[in-house]
Amino acid sequence: MIRTIYLAVFTNGPNPAHWGIWVPSGGKGELGKMIHTTGNPAVGFFLEFKRNYNLASTGTLHEVIPLGQVQDNFVSDGPVAMPETKDTTARDRLESTATTVPPPPKSANPFDPAAPNCVRTVLESVPRYI
Repeated sequence: MIRTIYLAVFTNGPNPAHWGIWVPSGGKGELGKMIHTTGNPAVGFFLEFKRNYNLASTGTLHEVIPLGQVQDNFVSDGPVAMPETKDTTARDRLESTATTVPPPPKSANPFDPAAPNCVRTVLESVPRYI
């Protein structure tokens, strides 16, 4: 069986949009996992997995765009009844693939609009997923 993975784009006012990989639990719905980097250019970024994340409850305007499909056995949903959790440990093959792209380090010029951010991480990791 195959599962669609998505690009989640969150608007961030005058700042660059935040990008992450959205993987709905069971392949559909508003509950699932977000694979993204968090941080900022001044301090650097780190990879984070948000599990049992409710995309519908975010207060940020967002768009979800299909990226491609992966084999269902590459994704572990975990127990749905659990509350949302955040951690940095990969627990399935899809998450392990995300760890192969290093998150952007601290930038020498953090106010440079071209400083690496979460968008770069997604752009580099997507070809490895599909």
